[in-house]
Amino acid sequence: MNLRNSKGWMAHFKFSSLGTRLLNCRSAMGGAFGFRQGGVNRRLLFVELFVALSLSVTYFFLVENFAAGSPNNYSNGWVFTSCSLPGFHLDKLGDVWKGRLSGLLLSGWLFDFLVKDNTFPIGQFFRLFGLYQSVWLFLLFLTVIFALRHSLFINLGIFAGLMYNFTPASGLYFYPWDLPATLFFSLAVLFFERREMFLMAAATCAGCFFKETVLACAVLALFANQWKWGKRVLTFAGIIAVYVLGKELLLSQLHLQVAAFSMNNATNLAGLLRPTLLIENFKELFSPTFNHAVFANAGTLAAVLVLGWRRRFLPYMALIIVFLGGQLIYGGFNEFRIFMQVLPLSLILLSERWQEYAGPGAAEELSAAPAPAWALRETFSVLVPLTVVLIGLSSGIAAWRYYNIFENLQPDRRAQSELGRHVVKPEGDVSDLATECQLLRSGYAEAELKLGMIAQGNHQDADAINHYQRALELDTNSVPALSNLAWLLATASDSQLRNGNEAVGLAERACQLTQYKEALLIGTLAAAYAEAGRFSDAVVTAEKAHALALAQGQKDVAARIEQLLELYKSGRAYHQETKAAP
Repeated sequence: MNLRNSKGWMAHFKFSSLGTRLLNCRSAMGGAFGFRQGGVNRRLLFVELFVALSLSVTYFFLVENFAAGSPNNYSNGWVFTSCSLPGFHLDKLGDVWKGRLSGLLLSGWLFDFLVKDNTFPIGQFFRLFGLYQSVWLFLLFLTVIFALRHSLFINLGIFAGLMYNFTPASGLYFYPWDLPATLFFSLAVLFFERREMFLMAAATCAGCFFKETVLACAVLALFANQWKWGKRVLTFAGIIAVYVLGKELLLSQLHLQVAAFSMNNATNLAGLLRPTLLIENFKELFSPTFNHAVFANAGTLAAVLVLGWRRRFLPYMALIIVFLGGQLIYGGFNEFRIFMQVLPLSLILLSERWQEYAGPGAAEELSAAPAPAWALRETFSVLVPLTVVLIGLSSGIAAWRYYNIFENLQPDRRAQSELGRHVVKPEGDVSDLATECQLLRSGYAEAELKLGMIAQGNHQDADAINHYQRALELDTNSVPALSNLAWLLATASDSQLRNGNEAVGLAERACQLTQYKEALLIGTLAAAYAEAGRFSDAVVTAEKAHALALAQGQKDVAARIEQLLELYKSGRAYHQETKAAP
């Protein structure tokens, strides 16, 4: 019996929406593997899959070399292993990184398969690191293959765009959240194109726990023309709420107090709105160099900003603009990997534009109305079960690892005293780079702190600020980094570098960690208050610092604070001229 031609069977099966979806998926797979077109589609699909696999294998061999880091970057392995049970150190990452739980939990879970008696084979760690990255890339390639007819061009473009992340100017950072976030970002866009709004929202919610920038896809809900505005706004707000409430709940249960929106490790609204990175990014944009951000993603981002302004692309161009606006304020444009998430979308839009000009009957198509839809494949429905499985597996494993960590942190559990207490070390013969990296694993923050102090001593305040911020990303409780960064933000001679409100937050945190027993730190807090315009607080705080310094016999510190106290009483803040700290 031919089921496809059986009217009775079809009529019965259509009563089930799930059955209809599975039937569409079966039909799509049949078309993809050539059951209906004599093998033409099957041969094309096999070629595309082979190219995708080849590119993923190539990426594996490229990226595994950076598992331990590079001479100027020791954070790749440190971040990848932060949710390891024997070597747990999530608390020492920057606040903005702590919210990217899904990738950290997955990589920590995988890493622990290598750990035995607090050691691990360094060679296997390199291969695991490369495998993790390349598998996510292959899944991205599969998504494009099943979704779009011009997948070969798009996937080759994705690979070319990723190559720019291997240039030294990019920093050579490879973190466990970047490629997964790119995949879920792309899925959200593809499902929106088909107006599968539930799946778009699900992909966005799953992706934002890999990286918060996937939340930009919530903007697409505002372009759902099939809905009334109330439903659009409610969907948009609901996606944001899932991230905010989920992050607050998950991190609070691990006793990690992190702001809902902690970009730049901000702890308050003032820290969230500081213009330091915005200024640096504008400088980067208008500084001519061969390693310019305009070339990132193989130039596709710049190209789509020029060529992508078509009415039918309006939701996606709005999404790109929102994404870039966020990166302009909170991302470093010199780290080209931050543009990775819009790489597939840029290539999709460029592919569509290319087809308008180079495809058959292009002249007629350009003059015809309405505009053609995306070049979607019959196999698009395969993405539905693929996405369900992907979200289920990644979220399920991450949830299991989170539960293990949560249980180990409870007061009545024996592992409370064990979790994070071990130093997990490599075993066997390792390269000089790996040895250097592993020896410095526990001292990454200290290395950045020393570089910051050197830069500060050479009057290079901007560089010093960057190093201190990097140190705090690695260890949020580094008192010297908190104090030194607060001092520079409060007193730097360059007014563009100063930020009184942020300096107050950093100095208060340093004083809290030392229980207000360090006169020098309290003096820094007074300087921060003065820069923020809170002169009455500055005077009171400086007086406390002065009294404490005298009580502790620190006469030089007391004399310096006394000089600054006179400034604060006259309503003036101290700005460095000689770069001398109190």
